[in-house]
Amino acid sequence: MEIVIKIGGKNIDFQNENYFKVLVPLIREGMKLALVHGGGPQISKFLEKEGRETRFIEGLRVTPPQDMEIIEMVLSGLLNKMLVGIFHHQGIPACGISGKDGFLFEGEKYYLASEDKKVDLGRVGEVKKVNPRLVQVLWDGGFLPIISPVAADKEGESLNVNADWAAARLAIALRAEKLFLFSDVPGVLRDMGDKNSLIEVLPLGEIETLKEEGKIQGGMIPKLKMAEEALRGGVKEVFIGEGKEMENLSLFLSGGKMRGTRVVL
Repeated sequence: MEIVIKIGGKNIDFQNENYFKVLVPLIREGMKLALVHGGGPQISKFLEKEGRETRFIEGLRVTPPQDMEIIEMVLSGLLNKMLVGIFHHQGIPACGISGKDGFLFEGEKYYLASEDKKVDLGRVGEVKKVNPRLVQVLWDGGFLPIISPVAADKEGESLNVNADWAAARLAIALRAEKLFLFSDVPGVLRDMGDKNSLIEVLPLGEIETLKEEGKIQGGMIPKLKMAEEALRGGVKEVFIGEGKEMENLSLFLSGGKMRGTRVVL
């Protein structure tokens, strides 16, 4: 079984290696797993030290060219290699790569459409092509691929890619059976102020209605956009939930429950 898991930066706690232990038996049992990670809070912290402002539009970080160097350093250097170290400590051979390695993610600048104009978000990119061969080579060699969401444009320049987008398009290219998007939200809520209003199963046909009602905002917009793309691209199941729910992943894969939203066709 091929699975792609995205973990948000708020889920990465380097003081708690137990968080990732649930993945160890799955990998040892032969599951092909690719881990895509974000790093929002860590990036914001480094940018703040440099006196730079952090802005988001529809869940996407505005990325001036002068910020891209720091973003790439945090994602592909600091966080990526620290995650590799955690899995090595648990006896799992991991290989940390960015989307630039092996032409994994080929991208171009992404412009946000707003009424009759395009909004320039700086070095924010969209993955236009995925070349999954490097991930497959790592799987064949017994390695866990850990991937930072940085892509390269045609000139080889770095682009900051939303981790949900990167994970979804990777899942499609790998023909993965399942895609898990873990972050700091419990899933899709009917009432954003009430965690008990969780939608456990969300058909794609209801997403547009929820957006029109203002119940889907911020970072949930790109998550659901990519959930739909993944399902229409052949991924059989997409799950959106809080990072802490990953401890129930084995139970979920064997037919049990995990708190969050399953997005279905």
